[in-house]
Amino acid sequence: MDHKSASLSVIVVSDYAAGEEKSWEDLRRALRAWKDQEGTPADEFILVESSRFKGQIPSDVLGMIPNMTVLYLDAESSYELKNLSVEAATGDWLAIVDADCIPQRSWLQVLRAAIAEYPDVAAVSAKTLYPGRSRVERILGLLSRSYLDPGRRGPTRFISGNAACFRREVYRRHPLPVGIGAFASRMQSEAFLRDHATLLFDPELVVVHDFEGWPMEWDIRRNHGYSTVITRLRDHRLPYARLVRAGVIAIPFIVAGKTLDSIRDCLRCFRQYNVKMYELPLALALTVVTHVLEIPGMLAAYRGWSIGATAYR
Repeated sequence: MDHKSASLSVIVVSDYAAGEEKSWEDLRRALRAWKDQEGTPADEFILVESSRFKGQIPSDVLGMIPNMTVLYLDAESSYELKNLSVEAATGDWLAIVDADCIPQRSWLQVLRAAIAEYPDVAAVSAKTLYPGRSRVERILGLLSRSYLDPGRRGPTRFISGNAACFRREVYRRHPLPVGIGAFASRMQSEAFLRDHATLLFDPELVVVHDFEGWPMEWDIRRNHGYSTVITRLRDHRLPYARLVRAGVIAIPFIVAGKTLDSIRDCLRCFRQYNVKMYELPLALALTVVTHVLEIPGMLAAYRGWSIGATAYR
């Protein structure tokens, strides 16, 4: 592939509270940011939604970006929508971004530069920040979003679940897993790595993710707990699958391990997520709280239950 002439598609998908008035407002904010991008625009811009919302998207949203294609698909989950949109898109590179993420104005410029500098990578992940309207919000942004951040531009073992760009042919070989919840993307990133792919993190590729307080955090954590268990019950090749497959007795060890990982993330990245040194004790304490909140999701997965009521799809 001639990387200088490689085409880029942007795909925007709603994965949270779809169809509600707030979700349309989030989408308006995101589309304004995409419209105002500096430099060369994307070769293709696709807004993806479930067929059941056909006719419900506000008319002003449909006209916000002149070259935007609205793709209605017979699917409900965000992973199904993303997988099907990848098959429909034409770009060599596909930037898949959730509708509640606001890209910085230089986002496409930074992305094109990263692709040009690292032409052999399979995926480039963005850095995700929360708006930072309070101390706790900044800390929760650090705890939820820094897991893939090496603290600089460089290789990572993970792919951002809400804002990343993929080489299309690699994604098609390893689509997102469907039917096991909205937080199971670790299965995809591990499949990329088994394919000897390189995953890149770029801290200059920034999106600001909406944050709705502790109810949203509780929903996130319950989903994380569920995915930690269900993915390893389904795929024994994932890291720590043997521990998870020991059953419910493994939960304290899972929580302890995840807490230690979060502590390392805090110490490595707190400055990049606008957390001050004097706020670190609170951040470290919240690592315990947030992972304890994952236990109900873990129990649901072990018992063979669905995740239950959630704003994520």
